[in-house]
Amino acid sequence: MENSRSKNAILNIVFGYIAQIGILALSLLGRRIFLMYLSVDYLGISGLYSNILTVLSLAGLGLDSAVIYSLYKPVAEDNKPLIASLVRYFRKVYTIIAIVIFALGLAFIPFLKFIINSDLPQSDLVAYYVLFLLNTVSTYFVAHKVTLLFAYQEQRIEKMVSLCSAFVLQILHIIVLLIWKNYYVYVITTVFITIINCIILGIISDKVHPEIKKFENTVHFDKKPIIQRIQSTFIYKIGAVAINSTDNILISIIVNTAAVGLYSNYFIIVNAIQGFIATITTSLISGIGNLSAQGNKKRQIDLFFMMLLFYHFIAITGGVGFFLLFNDLISIWLGKQYLFSQATVFAIALSFYQTNAISPIWMFREANGLFKEVKYLLLITALFNITLSISLGRVWGTFGILIATTISRIITQVWYEPRILFKNVFGHTAKEYWQKQTKYFLLSCFVFAASYCAIAYMPHSFAFLILKAALIVGISTLVFWVFNRNSEEYETLASLIKLRRIHK
Repeated sequence: MENSRSKNAILNIVFGYIAQIGILALSLLGRRIFLMYLSVDYLGISGLYSNILTVLSLAGLGLDSAVIYSLYKPVAEDNKPLIASLVRYFRKVYTIIAIVIFALGLAFIPFLKFIINSDLPQSDLVAYYVLFLLNTVSTYFVAHKVTLLFAYQEQRIEKMVSLCSAFVLQILHIIVLLIWKNYYVYVITTVFITIINCIILGIISDKVHPEIKKFENTVHFDKKPIIQRIQSTFIYKIGAVAINSTDNILISIIVNTAAVGLYSNYFIIVNAIQGFIATITTSLISGIGNLSAQGNKKRQIDLFFMMLLFYHFIAITGGVGFFLLFNDLISIWLGKQYLFSQATVFAIALSFYQTNAISPIWMFREANGLFKEVKYLLLITALFNITLSISLGRVWGTFGILIATTISRIITQVWYEPRILFKNVFGHTAKEYWQKQTKYFLLSCFVFAASYCAIAYMPHSFAFLILKAALIVGISTLVFWVFNRNSEEYETLASLIKLRRIHK
């Protein structure tokens, strides 16, 4: 490859951050204007339909990870004829999946009335749903080209195109709300920009990688391991969807659809922060996959423990920040009428903390192709999640549904996945992993207590919100630096920040 893994990762992160900052700013402005002209029920519909279509998109689950993993080796070897043949094969697969999802989506229309708990007209709700369905299906026709960019560690291209599309979309949304105040036009605009975004991505990908069209002769490759990989990942990610993409559906059924709208105001912030983190994550996964293709286990484990430190630091900084500052932010941004209870905010913050504290586990698992070994794990987690969500949701409402997700992860995947990774990739037990996670958890508790004491009696205003956020970041940075500055993980992280090679 022409660029080093470090250079590609850094470029992807820089351009990804530019994209995320722009998208976050526009999303916040757009949400404020949205609630000025449309009710919170429409926000609930948006969040609910997104979850429903994620569930119905089961046919595509696992494909992206399996496709990118299948491309790692030929990309590392610069085997362009094979890459071209693989991409053409995946294009056919994605097209079939798009057709299947569209058919499943249409077949689900009669069941909408059992899920939506709103006073909006039923005919309008169906029309909105069909538009959301078209928006989802359209992305599959360019997915094979996007995964190629990811395999080459060129996520920055997709990020910059997404930024431009998001910028134009938010401007058009604002114009639509100011002039027509109509949700139909709002959603139609979304579909239009999504299609334009896909077309542009396809054109740019063709220009960046013209060899895909140049090598027209099909190179024979064994489809069996690819199909097995897709099947294993599919089973695993059915569980992931049941865990991560059913909360809005259950909130709509058990509480009401307006509560989904309230939750979406919190989720837009969490999702934006996760977007910043995902920029790092996706950039690093490609490098880990390339490292895995070369069979260097020692460098992988060094990188893993560095990332464990980094992601736990992110987890506690964000988790404490969300718990202590979320309602202040929502009050200033949208108004006190859109607030959740502090208990519900705790459930949101805890989920963020847990997800990021264990992120290196699934990152290395996917980069090393361990799909078969964990394919049933999340199905078990999902069973616990749905059962607990229904039980706790009937007692505690939105808080019960959200906290059930965290509980179900703790009793299943949090303790099991590390065993699989260390056994199959690193070749020894996960004892050192648990020692480090225990240390980081204790440091996290200290950060929370110190942050709470530091800001507990500060007034609620925008200026003090900024000050509180700065104090939380400062406290967590100081604590993690003091207790980890002499560790190998810190040295590896410091060298990466200084733009030296990840795998020194």
